[in-house]
Amino acid sequence: MRLWYNLHVNILFIAPYLDLVKTAEETLKDSPYQVKILLGDLEKGLQIAHDELVRSQVDVIVSRGGTASLLRQNLQVPVFEIDVTAFDLLRVMYPHVKRGSRVAVVGYENVVSGARSLAEILGVELGYFLVQHREKIDTVLDRVKQWGADILIGDTVSITTAESRKINCDLVRSGPEAIRTTMEAAARFYDHMHEGIVRSNRLHTILEHTDKAVLYLDSEDRIEIINSKAEKMLGINRYRLTGSKITSGLVPSQISEAVHGKNKNKLIQIDGKDYLVEVSAVRVGGIQEASLLFLQSTGYFHDMEGMIRQQLTSRGLIANDTFDSIIARSRKMQKTVERAIRFSGTDSTVLLLGETGSGKEIFAQSIHNESPRSDGPFIGVNCAALPDSLLESELFGYAEGAFTGARKGGKPGLFELAHKGTIFLDEVNDMSNAVQARFLRVLQEKKLMRIGDNKIFDIDIRIIAASNKNLLEEAEAGRFRKDLYYRLKILDIEIPPLRKRPEDVIPLFAAFYCMARNKNSVPMERISEKLLEAMIQYPWPGNVRQLRNFAEKVAVLTSLEEELDEVFLDLIKELQSDTSWKIHGSASNSNGEGKTLREIEEKIIRDRWEKNDRNVSRTARELGIDRVTLRKKLDS
Repeated sequence: MRLWYNLHVNILFIAPYLDLVKTAEETLKDSPYQVKILLGDLEKGLQIAHDELVRSQVDVIVSRGGTASLLRQNLQVPVFEIDVTAFDLLRVMYPHVKRGSRVAVVGYENVVSGARSLAEILGVELGYFLVQHREKIDTVLDRVKQWGADILIGDTVSITTAESRKINCDLVRSGPEAIRTTMEAAARFYDHMHEGIVRSNRLHTILEHTDKAVLYLDSEDRIEIINSKAEKMLGINRYRLTGSKITSGLVPSQISEAVHGKNKNKLIQIDGKDYLVEVSAVRVGGIQEASLLFLQSTGYFHDMEGMIRQQLTSRGLIANDTFDSIIARSRKMQKTVERAIRFSGTDSTVLLLGETGSGKEIFAQSIHNESPRSDGPFIGVNCAALPDSLLESELFGYAEGAFTGARKGGKPGLFELAHKGTIFLDEVNDMSNAVQARFLRVLQEKKLMRIGDNKIFDIDIRIIAASNKNLLEEAEAGRFRKDLYYRLKILDIEIPPLRKRPEDVIPLFAAFYCMARNKNSVPMERISEKLLEAMIQYPWPGNVRQLRNFAEKVAVLTSLEEELDEVFLDLIKELQSDTSWKIHGSASNSNGEGKTLREIEEKIIRDRWEKNDRNVSRTARELGIDRVTLRKKLDS
C-alpha cells in the first residue's frame, strides 16, 4: 500500500490564523513532503503566495476557507482547501450546546452543511447562516443578532468581522486529521499531474524522433497533435493547424480524403513529391475515438532499402586507402594528389586515366574517403574481368524470372548496393555498347531499372571511372560512345606512370620492402646501391604494381641464407634482361643517391611518424607493421 506520493512536491501552506500555523507545524513535522508554512489571511495571504511564487518553486498551495477561495480565484497554481470536518465542528460546538447556549453557525457552504449534518445526528438545534460573498458578511451578522444567538461559531472571515462588532464568537479550528487529509490530496493530485506531464513529454519526444510526419485527429477530425516533421512537410505553423479540421483547406485535400477512404495505405503527391499516408484508428471500448495519420516520403523507403541491402549483402564494401597512403616525392605526383583532393569535395563524376598498375584504384578509394560520402559504401568493379552478359547483370541487377537460372526474388545490382556511396568502374573502356547505353542512362538520370523489370527507381551514387586507354581515341575509333565519354570527362585526373616520376621509385620500393619483411618478421637487409640505381633507371612498364611485386621478391630472396651479392647480381640481370636499357651511372637526381635502403626506410618511417603528429598506432597501421617494431625502428 502506498503511504505517500511524490516526495519532491513543493507545498505552500497559507494559514489564515496563528493557531493553524502551530497545529500544521506540529502535524507536519514528520511529513515526507517539502512544506513551507506561512501565516496570512485573505489579501495578505494572497500577497504572501504571490511573493513565494516569484521567489521559489511552488507546485501546490494548501489553505482554508475564504483565503483558499481568494487564492484559487487569483492564482494559476492548484489550491487545495482544508475541509472543515465533523471533528472540527464538534470540538467548538459541543461545549456551547452542552451549556444550553443558542448557537449560530456562520460561514461558507462547507461549514454550514457540516454543522447541519452533525446537529441532526446529535439531535440539537442550531442556527444556520450561509455566507456567499465576503462583502455581505455584515448583513449576515445582522440576521444572527436578530435571531438572538448567544454564541457565533464560524470560519476566519466570520469571526474577524464578528469580533469587530463585539459579537460573542468562537473559531472553527482545523485539526490534525483535516490537515493530513488535505496534504495527502494535494500530493496525490500533484503526483497524477506529474505523471501526466511525464507521459505527455514522453509522447512528444517519441513523435519528434519518429521519421514520419504525424497528425492526431479527434473524433470530429480536428487536429489535436502535430509533430515538427508534419509542420515542415505542410509548410504551416503547427499552432495555426491545431484545432482546425482536416477538411478546413489548410491541409492538402489528398490527406483529408485518405482519412475516411477504404484503403488505409495510400500513395499521394504533395508539391511534386510522393508520400505514403497510413491511417490508423484509435479505439476505446470498440468505439473509434480518434485517428492517427502517418506520412512518409517514398524516398525514405528507398534509402532504407539501400542501407539494408548494403548491410545484409556485404559487410566489406569499404575503401581502405586514403591520400595519406599515397607516397609522392615527385612534384608531378604531388600535383596529381592535390588535384584529386580538390575534386574529392564535390559530387561530380571523376575520370581517372593512367596505365595499368599506376594506382587508379588507390586514388578512387582516397577520393571516396575524402568526400562527403565517406560513410557510404564503396564498390569497385573491373569491367574487363567479366563477360558482357555477366557485367550487365552484376551492375544493374535483375528481376525474378528475367532469364533462365535467375535467382528467386531477383538480385540487386552493384549500382543499387552503392546507393548513398561511390562506385568505381575500372577499365570502363572494355564495356560493350549495350552496357554503355544502359550505363549512360544511369549517369544522366540517376535512375535504374533491373534487367527484366518494368520498375524504375532513383539511386544516389557518385561514379568514378577509370581507363588504361585514351578514351578520346577509343571514341574516335567507334569503340566507345562519344556521349558517354563526354559525360564521364567532367573531372579528369591523369596519373603519371612510374617511369615519369623516378623520384618515387626508391621511396615506394622501401615502403613495399618494409611491409613484406615485417609481415614475416625478418630483419632488414642492406640493399645493393647498384640494384637501387638499376631500379631507378628501369622503365617499370607495370608501374607501381610491378614495383610492389618486385619488392616482395627482393624481400623473400634476401631473407634466405644465400650469398647476398649473388642475389643482387641476379636481380640486376633480371631487370636488364626485361628490356633493352643500360645503367647510365648513378642516379644523381634521385632520392636514392648515396643512401642505403635502411637509411631510406628510416627517413620514410620518420616522415610518416611526423606527418601523423607522432601517433605510433596510426603510423604503424599505415606502414603495415606492429607498434613494437615501429618503436624499435624509431629508437634505432
